[in-house]
Amino acid sequence: MFKEFRRRIGVFGGTFDPPHIGHTSAALAAMSKLELDFVLMMVANDPWQKTDQNESFSEVGNFLTSASHDRYEMLKRALTGKNDLIPDDMEIARGGRTYTVDTVSELIDKFPDSEFFLLIGADVAKDFNSWHEPREICEKVNVVVLTRPGTDLDEINTEWDFPVLDIPSVDVSAKEIRLRVAKGESIEAMVSGPVEEYIFSAGLYRD
Repeated sequence: MFKEFRRRIGVFGGTFDPPHIGHTSAALAAMSKLELDFVLMMVANDPWQKTDQNESFSEVGNFLTSASHDRYEMLKRALTGKNDLIPDDMEIARGGRTYTVDTVSELIDKFPDSEFFLLIGADVAKDFNSWHEPREICEKVNVVVLTRPGTDLDEINTEWDFPVLDIPSVDVSAKEIRLRVAKGESIEAMVSGPVEEYIFSAGLYRD
């Protein structure tokens, strides 16, 4: 009898407002180092730690979170030609506030014979205690921390004992991109050409 094939699937979630070269390079590096079959790039519908409930646009600092359909469309464009990075709108289709524990539960039901690796940046890993049902997440999937420029790994609670992947540094942030667009400055080389075109055609991040 043949041994059943067990896929190794990465899950890389985010607001992706906008998706940039740091996102794609980190996902590709993690896929290679962890020998993943593919990575699902999950667009958060309503990232509850960033937005207020029941608002299509919610103020975060000095900007409004872009509508989920805009963020998903940008991600699809960012992943053009990267066949092993798959844009996923599961959280958008589910609606409401986005909780990672719900997403991993749904994925396990969808792919019951697979092993999942939740890829999170060091910048959000330090706040893992505040996530909804963090222990249940760890029981369901493997949580792997990806290094990120400017984040001190010592800030991550050692209780979780997450494995850490050293990812090549790409010092780009979505916040910096939004600020540059608002100021009329270039974002060339920070996002892919198709994403840049969408940002300007849709009028995103303008005052």
